[in-house]
Amino acid sequence: MSERHPTHSEPRLPELEWDAARACRVGRVTLRVRYSETDRIGLVYNAHYLTWFEIGRTEYMRSLGTAYRSVEEHGFQLPLIEASLRLRAPVQYDDLIVVETWISRLRSRAVTFDYRLLHGEAVAAEGRTIHACIRAEDGHSAALPEWLREGLEEGRAR
Repeated sequence: MSERHPTHSEPRLPELEWDAARACRVGRVTLRVRYSETDRIGLVYNAHYLTWFEIGRTEYMRSLGTAYRSVEEHGFQLPLIEASLRLRAPVQYDDLIVVETWISRLRSRAVTFDYRLLHGEAVAAEGRTIHACIRAEDGHSAALPEWLREGLEEGRAR
């Protein structure tokens, strides 16, 4: 019988673990690199790292009890306003990777998520995304609603 691994369509909800070095809770999601995510030379195409960051962020928020769907259902959105990515080691088809996600900064109108992608013991990539809070009805900037801020603060609480 073959070993079963999570796929992109069925990521495991990360258990948030306290990370003393980062002074916050970190979520970890395991994914397997699909062939369609590689380029002509057999390495993962760079745009997929942002997709993996999104998977990590979405599952991290869900673990905090602040699923992104509920943000939208309450009339808010968290669009990406800035992203950075640093590739450090190659990742290829069929590799198992772990996406670590945590909140590094929480401001009145924005939240910053940091990421580290591991392939075995190697750090394959690091990144950051910043998301502004806007009202869905008109697209104008808004303060993070108190319920969302409190939920996101759980990622920073011990």
